[in-house]
Amino acid sequence: MASNRYYADNTLEPTQGFAWDWSAGAGFYIEDSYLIGIESYDKGVELDLSLAVSYDKFYLDFDHNQLSGGLVIGYSLIDKFDWGLDILGTNTQAGFDEKGLGFYNHGVIKELQGIKKRNYDFDVGLRLSRRFENSQFSFEYLHDVSGAHNGWVINSFFSHILPWRNWEFRSGVGLSAYSADFTNYYFGIDSDEATSLRPVYSSNASTSIIFEFHAEYPISQDWVFLSGWLTTWFSKEIDDSPIISQGYQHKAKVGLRYVF
Repeated sequence: MASNRYYADNTLEPTQGFAWDWSAGAGFYIEDSYLIGIESYDKGVELDLSLAVSYDKFYLDFDHNQLSGGLVIGYSLIDKFDWGLDILGTNTQAGFDEKGLGFYNHGVIKELQGIKKRNYDFDVGLRLSRRFENSQFSFEYLHDVSGAHNGWVINSFFSHILPWRNWEFRSGVGLSAYSADFTNYYFGIDSDEATSLRPVYSSNASTSIIFEFHAEYPISQDWVFLSGWLTTWFSKEIDDSPIISQGYQHKAKVGLRYVF
């Protein structure tokens, strides 16, 4: 099945010819938002679709099973002795505007009214990874090519997979750094957006720390129960922004996945 690039069992490695795999399911989630003016918690049902496609050294992976997953497009430059070096393209930051984050489906939020639209980015760069038996360390240097913020993003992540009886537990911790261009594009306030309650704001480079934990259990040959928790802590440069309500975000989910 499709798997997260941050974990040792990911499928982002060269194959002989064309290969693909996918799974689908649904889950219930609850999360809080870091943007000011948005309800403390958002919850609902979301579809979980994961897809992995590879051809020789090229790959596309869309992982929606784990909370740190997402879309990855890449090319494997080196895959030897448990080391990997890839050219990678992925999205780092979700876009938002005065209606908040798109998936919340709110109308105009009073506290965000008048801010400019922040677009989704798409970042391309190099990814270095080292696999161990059930663990992996990865380091990424990426640069925005979408024209959104035109800044850099650095990601480092360590993960571990722990099998126990029929359970599989996945945990990981990551540290990311974002350029001043990234930080100011998404969280800065320029003079055109400023109000009496929303002052002009600009900052330097910023950081975040994430922790996630997942548990999976096969309840039949094809169905898998899954649950997960993801917490992100933001540095002072983001937390001090006038459009940020808190310096952290949590998300939890439970669901079922059908493996084809």
